[in-house]
Amino acid sequence: MITEGDFVEGLLESTIYWFWISNLKGLKKSRIQQLLKHFKTPKNIWKLGKNEIKSVINISEEELNILERSKNYEGLIEALFDLKEKNIFFYSIQDEAYPVMLRNIPNPPPGIYVKGQLPAFEKGYIAIVGSRNCTEYGKNVVRELGRELVKRGIGIISGLAYGIDSEAHKVALEFGGNTVAVLANGLDNCYPPGNINLMKSIEVTGALISEYPPTTKAIPSFFPARNRIISGLSKGVLIVEAGEKSGALITADLALEQGKEVFAVPGSIFSSTSTGTNKLIQQGAKLVTKVEDILEEIKLNMDIYNKYNNKEDKPYKNESISGLALEENIVYDCISFEATSMEYLSVKTKYNIDKLQAILTLLEIKGLIKQLPGKKFIRI
Repeated sequence: MITEGDFVEGLLESTIYWFWISNLKGLKKSRIQQLLKHFKTPKNIWKLGKNEIKSVINISEEELNILERSKNYEGLIEALFDLKEKNIFFYSIQDEAYPVMLRNIPNPPPGIYVKGQLPAFEKGYIAIVGSRNCTEYGKNVVRELGRELVKRGIGIISGLAYGIDSEAHKVALEFGGNTVAVLANGLDNCYPPGNINLMKSIEVTGALISEYPPTTKAIPSFFPARNRIISGLSKGVLIVEAGEKSGALITADLALEQGKEVFAVPGSIFSSTSTGTNKLIQQGAKLVTKVEDILEEIKLNMDIYNKYNNKEDKPYKNESISGLALEENIVYDCISFEATSMEYLSVKTKYNIDKLQAILTLLEIKGLIKQLPGKKFIRI
């Protein structure tokens, strides 16, 4: 087991000062940014006296006292070691491990906290965000597009919220892809609490990231700030179902500011969860109905992309699943991610209703389809 002494030997001095400035309580972020703009590094700020700082910027006595009281070098080292014991790592903006893509956005976080393994984001990640109160349509869109992105080696970033975010993480995990969750709270607790198991799964195979130190609780103002990190680490942002005032639209705006691609999946004009996405398309977001709509814009993993793009795309046809009987595969092949009626299936398969019902029941038991009201079925 690594001792605190060994830990200190391998610790960069600059990391300690960046950890200090990232953990300052009582100072607004705008003030910290102002200090860094004038004095360049947190070490410079640490070494300056009150009068030296006050002579350069207009700062209150209370804020100066906060700076002075927070200067506890040994305490900072101990706090960093405690983080490591909890498998939480702090990377300052000057660390090599700090993502280059994040360093280049406007207002990058001075440091990030990480659980899991930071991936090489430059290889290609897509952010998928949307409504917390998503519909079955939205979930199925995420499953279809997420699965196809993962098949092409593209990672998925989202915010661990209920709804679309959760579905995005789940589909990446299910199909063996890479996924990263960016949180609006400290990494020692889960928000929302119901996603604790999902959070643990992401930590094992991907990464959890936050700019907030442990014990920090999620508050409303943290979510828009969190969204700039989600878009900053991605090659593009895909919006799947978003109401007129959805936080996902903030992510889209931030992506545009960062020069990233914005994609939107169209939805029903009668659904409030599609108001925002449809409006984004009107405003110029790339309309997405299939994964190629994303790939042709971001030009990622082109060898793999061409392998798929050069063959006939049959998302539902001839998609036999091992372990299913021939008749089960025939019925499954006729069901898509849109609601499919019993009557349609009977016509397509030429099976009578009794036989069809028996096959549908088996497919539902095997977790491949779901029955909706009105004797309609969709893939899951």
